Amino acid sequence: MKLNWMLIIATLFLGACSSKLVVQSEPSKADVFISVTGKSDRIKVGETPLELTEVQIAETLKLSPESSNWVEFTFEKKDHEKKMIMLPSNRWGELTRIVKVQIKPTDEASTTATKILKYFFNAKKFVETRQFEAAHQEVDKVLAIDSQNSQAMTMKAGIYYLQSNIDEARKLYKKALEIDPGSSDAIKMLEKIQRDQGGTIE
Repeated sequence: MKLNWMLIIATLFLGACSSKLVVQSEPSKADVFISVTGKSDRIKVGETPLELTEVQIAETLKLSPESSNWVEFTFEKKDHEKKMIMLPSNRWGELTRIVKVQIKPTDEASTTATKILKYFFNAKKFVETRQFEAAHQEVDKVLAIDSQNSQAMTMKAGIYYLQSNIDEARKLYKKALEIDPGSSDAIKMLEKIQRDQGGTIE
């Protein structure tokens, strides 16, 4: 019986001293999957930043403590390239091992973001020179890419406001708030319209 208790204590001690893996990514919030190298089955273990122990990895992949397998870590994030690294399933040689990975945006996502910034920039320039119809066209290009872009709706509403088309401005400010209830620009402009017209926000 004494020997059994010693074994239990030793097991608990070893478990408590199990090496810990700290997984980080830039940008964060990337899904993390693990699998045994050479096998197709993979299991999602969370999203970055993430902490895993040797024991957790072994239990998840059903590996024995003496296993010499390599574990494949796959990082996935929308509009970003997939990233994969391989690590031994155990014996990392340190109590805490930190792994940092850089996940690059896909070419398509990067190109789209660049286009949107360009359209916003063009719209702003057209507004400054009071070329309102041209400004509308640039904002419409953003909405064609992302119909739920609250910033584009707020800008388009602002253009309508400058054109004294208050009804259309109010309508778009409200729509922007439905998508982003925290849009301070939309809130301020709706309050301004309310004050100017001496009415209430419907």
